[in-house]
Amino acid sequence: MSNTKILSLLMLVVIIVALYGLYTKLDSELIEEDKGYQGEALTNNYLAAEYFLLEMGQQAEQIKLFSTNHKLLNTTDVLLIPSVRLAFDRRRSNEMLEWVKSGGHLIITGQVENESLTEYHDYILSALGLIIDRKSLDESSEQNNYPVNILSLDDETFLQVDFDDYLIISKTAEFNSEILWSAEDGDRTHGLQIKHGSGKLTLLSDMRMFKNEYIDAYDHAAFLFSLVQSQSINFNSSMLYYSLFEDRLSLIQWLWINARFLVLSFVFLIFIILWLIIPRFGPLININKPIRRQFLNHLTAAGNFHWRMGNYNRLLADVRMKLSYDIKRKYPEWTNLNKQDRITHFSDISQLESKQIEIALFNSDIQHVNDFVSIIKLLEVLRKKL
Repeated sequence: MSNTKILSLLMLVVIIVALYGLYTKLDSELIEEDKGYQGEALTNNYLAAEYFLLEMGQQAEQIKLFSTNHKLLNTTDVLLIPSVRLAFDRRRSNEMLEWVKSGGHLIITGQVENESLTEYHDYILSALGLIIDRKSLDESSEQNNYPVNILSLDDETFLQVDFDDYLIISKTAEFNSEILWSAEDGDRTHGLQIKHGSGKLTLLSDMRMFKNEYIDAYDHAAFLFSLVQSQSINFNSSMLYYSLFEDRLSLIQWLWINARFLVLSFVFLIFIILWLIIPRFGPLININKPIRRQFLNHLTAAGNFHWRMGNYNRLLADVRMKLSYDIKRKYPEWTNLNKQDRITHFSDISQLESKQIEIALFNSDIQHVNDFVSIIKLLEVLRKKL
């Protein structure tokens, strides 16, 4: 074996021994890092609640109300709307109450009274005589430190639910519905279920307990399940739909629904304005002038055309023809004169040089506009001397 091969083999053995020693000296440590919610949970705060209900055998699905392809609700379904329903106008609110009246179960919350940053009106709560209000706690009160103990809807167990202690439900003078269940903490009402027609409406002061980060605390999951299952008492099976976003009516859609004739009038006005300001192609008919034009207008137009086209000889020929016609009327013998006699005759009449008269009567070599103008001036002098 050559020295080179022996040296290479020794270097390989040294490298292997060094790597093994380095490997045995290294310590491995598994570190878990919380990256927060991933995937759909980033945009759906109620995804954990949906999965919990599915595990419990309760059908649940997220929908988007008022979209072009939204699902039609059956009277056996439960609809949970955790938002403050900014897209609910009067018409949509009335449609939702009619669905409840026919047998559906609606679970909602609302905007705190007089705290809306926009001109928002809760038509559903107004129609029922209910409001959500903010009420401070006494400094000595311990309500803010503990969850609310409420009786479940089946009146068999108590559930602990952590409501926002500062938000309460209040009744107005218009309230006259039958109360089926309520969640109270002393003098504070955080939940209310009323009968509306053949259906039920549950109003909660807030729904943060159903969000992903709170659903596993206290009895929040059991509380949600009991709300949904209350619909199954009357029906063999029910479907829970929950809507996080609703398509808001655009201004055009709202006007079309509430002021259709105004929209049509506005569209017609825009059409008239465009018809008046858009430039037209081609000449306009002037009704103030007679349709039959004077013959002089046609001659002027023909002369302007030949001038623009550079037909100077054609124009000169017409002027010379007119001058020749006038001379023949005044001097009949003009017809029998030759070219030189005609030049001499005009020279005697006009006192112009013979060369100028020859240029005016017979020259057809027009190179520039100035040549044409000069000849026309000479012909005009000759005409005046007749």
